[in-house]
Amino acid sequence: MGVIQFHVERPDLLSGASELSLIDFLMYDGRVIPARSQLSNGLLVCERKASESGQMRLLWPRFDGRRQVVHTTSLREQSSPYSLELELARGQLSRLRNQFYAWSGAGLQSSSKLNSLIQDSHRAFRTAVLRTETPETAVAAAILSIDTSSRATDLMCQHYVEQRLTYRRSRAARLPVFLGCRLDEIPANPDAFCRVFNAVQVDTSWIKLEHNDGEYQWEQLDGLVDWAQERRLFVLGGPLLDLSEDHLPQWLKAWSGDMVNLQSFTADFVETVVGRYVGRIRHWEVVSGANRGGVAQLDEEQRMNLVARAIEAARQVDEHTHISLRVIQPWGEYLSESKNRLSPIQFVDTLRRCGVRFAQINLDLRVGDYPTATLLRDCLSLSHLIDQWTLLQVPINVMITVPAAPPGKESTFEDVQVKWLDETVRMCLAKERVVGIYYSNWNQHGPSFPQTSLTDPDGSPRGTLDLLQSISNEYWG
Repeated sequence: MGVIQFHVERPDLLSGASELSLIDFLMYDGRVIPARSQLSNGLLVCERKASESGQMRLLWPRFDGRRQVVHTTSLREQSSPYSLELELARGQLSRLRNQFYAWSGAGLQSSSKLNSLIQDSHRAFRTAVLRTETPETAVAAAILSIDTSSRATDLMCQHYVEQRLTYRRSRAARLPVFLGCRLDEIPANPDAFCRVFNAVQVDTSWIKLEHNDGEYQWEQLDGLVDWAQERRLFVLGGPLLDLSEDHLPQWLKAWSGDMVNLQSFTADFVETVVGRYVGRIRHWEVVSGANRGGVAQLDEEQRMNLVARAIEAARQVDEHTHISLRVIQPWGEYLSESKNRLSPIQFVDTLRRCGVRFAQINLDLRVGDYPTATLLRDCLSLSHLIDQWTLLQVPINVMITVPAAPPGKESTFEDVQVKWLDETVRMCLAKERVVGIYYSNWNQHGPSFPQTSLTDPDGSPRGTLDLLQSISNEYWG
């Protein structure tokens, strides 16, 4: 058991027990170690199962009102508490400087505004370090340094994306990337869909296709696949099996504790669906959320066995089909609230080492407060995430859902969603390993889809759809 303590001068900036439970530590080898954290009388105590050095990650408010994940540098355990605000300022400035010099060495052209922001962040950090005799001044300077580093990081990522996309456009007029959206039925306005997207993910939810044991309902899916092929859209099918949420048919739950029969039923379903669309759907997202789990209380080993059996079943039907796996919460938030031990990339790498073959990885970016969502992060964190998964040497698809609108702020939150989507999509396009970007909600509304659809209930486009239309025209028009 390891313990790291922090003195917190501004505890009001930490938003309560729900966010304290999300604090974790990122280790040098990519492992994520959850922490049991408690804040009392200005002292934040983080207890961990490991005692190695690591970067602490937690949610922190920005001056623009957003709360996003920030990092310290790698911290070792010591008897005296660290200053939380100072260490966060050091961490944010450090990641800014390290990435700036890395990208500059690779040819990034800076700007006077970016250079000025970096200098301002340095100046505020020096004040925080040197004015410890007046804690109020030091903490105010540290908070200013955190925010200035965040703004400088955003601008640096903007420069990187612009210059990377200019370079990619000089090599190919049309980027070799699919821009798609998930559908469970033919859209009411198909022309609006096809003007934006060149691909579609067709929903193959098990509970919809086989609501009763052995009775398949194909009509809606058949019509959707026929429509997509008539429109010459690239078709991605799946997920066939979602292990992150309770999407299994009711009749199957009686077998949830019987792994032999559960694997048998799963293989039969995969074989049936893939077999029906052989030659029509060449890419299947076979499993989603296996890294996190949540269905039938399966442990990591059981989920790995289920993934292996499902992929084997798909390959037995069509050995040439492309198979992908979806990784949810790819930064590993679930490790703070579950009994899982493997980080997302460790889970997938273990599957590969066990001989499970798949062609692509799908990274799920759902930002918000609903289940299986990920925490809000800046574009540099997204860049680091994609670069990390690039090490596996497999193509990457990014599955996107904009941040959910807070209750009561739906009318004013659309601009935030549009800005986040613009930054995220363009960062993905700047990465050569990304071969597909898929939005997750065309027109679904209700509590499960809190203001994240691309169209309003009356079918009119929202700002997010207009943005994607603009991006589509720019890079594929």
